[in-house]
Amino acid sequence: MKKYLRIYLAILLLIINIQPAGAAEIESGVPAIESEAAVLMDAQTGQVLYEKNMDEQLYPASITKIMTVLLGVENSSLQDTVTMSHQAVFSIELGAAHIALDEGEQINMEQALMAAMLPSANEACNGIAEHISGSIPDFVKMMNQRAAEAGARHTNFANANGLADPRHLTTAYDMAVITQAAIQNPEFRRIFGTSHYVIPPTNKQPETRYLWAEHKMFECGRYEYKGVTGGKTGYTKESGNTLVTLAQRGERELIAVVLKSANSGVYKDTTALLDYGFDQFNDTTIIMPALTDSNLNGITGNPQVTEQIAQQVQEISATRLLHKSINPDQVLVAYTLLSDTASDNPQVQIHMSLNNQNNYMYSDLGVIVVQINLPVKTAGNKILNILGVIMKILLSIIIILFSIRWYFKIKRGLRRKRHYSLDQDRIRLPIK
Repeated sequence: MKKYLRIYLAILLLIINIQPAGAAEIESGVPAIESEAAVLMDAQTGQVLYEKNMDEQLYPASITKIMTVLLGVENSSLQDTVTMSHQAVFSIELGAAHIALDEGEQINMEQALMAAMLPSANEACNGIAEHISGSIPDFVKMMNQRAAEAGARHTNFANANGLADPRHLTTAYDMAVITQAAIQNPEFRRIFGTSHYVIPPTNKQPETRYLWAEHKMFECGRYEYKGVTGGKTGYTKESGNTLVTLAQRGERELIAVVLKSANSGVYKDTTALLDYGFDQFNDTTIIMPALTDSNLNGITGNPQVTEQIAQQVQEISATRLLHKSINPDQVLVAYTLLSDTASDNPQVQIHMSLNNQNNYMYSDLGVIVVQINLPVKTAGNKILNILGVIMKILLSIIIILFSIRWYFKIKRGLRRKRHYSLDQDRIRLPIK
């Protein structure tokens, strides 16, 4: 009997020890992330659900190629011919990932983008950069400009492929917002979500190339995760493992970014983040509180205008992901008048944040900018205002004309009186 009991206990302990990565952390309410930096973001709203050192500048390695591929689909045709230059092929360091493209070899842009995204071919990135901008330095300028447009705050790209460079830095948050911007493009989404691809023989290569995604959370991957629809890996000695993952379940789509991770820990951390986002949050409609001059940052100075703004803000509804432990009453809403109400397009910014004491809970729920339509600014009222101005001008002209007329009339009257007086004086002169 004791023998069977020992076997039962051994099996029970084995089951406990092989539970899915991250499960124990999720039960305690928050994932324990071992990587240096991480972000979990709602892909639709940009709301950050979890962060760890999200603004710390680190080496991105090959997740850089998310930006390279985005610029590729935005600035070229997928059927463009990319011709590999000597510089593009031979400037990459020994041991760096490649698909053995040769100088003078020609592939189309889609094939180059797939080579950059799936097996992380560094020479393909150089070819894309030169095809679009004429040179890699000019392409890098485009990368940094596009990153700023996406909302990146602390990113400086120095090359198109992510190979180690002390100037080539980004943050977990920046890579999340860059990915959020990139997935708005359907072609990027398709490439980002491709797990395998075939490049037929080219002018320099008689054999077919078979490409496979390095990301191991796709279907049938070693760390397969239900709902993964896209992703990009990265690794250099300086950066450690980096990973960007896109996953969707139902209507919820999440972006997980992990930087500077050791070995397979990058997948464990990503799994814990995604489990946290899918299991621990509820879609919640935020009720906007009444707006008054006292809680509006930027007083209108006009009670009627404030009331008109309040009515329109009250009609706004915002849906955010709130942790199960958070009550909607803990959401703080701040109103800020972004432009003068005397302008044609006044705007009000609604900033939502959490009022809680949990250090692990990211409090910023993001902002909404509302365009306010003031009745006093309608086209009809503008016409009436213009007509009023015209009427005032006409009235002023009439007054001036009447004034001039009366002036000359009075002047003529004075002249006649003077002549009359002179005539009377002449009559009274004594006769000599």
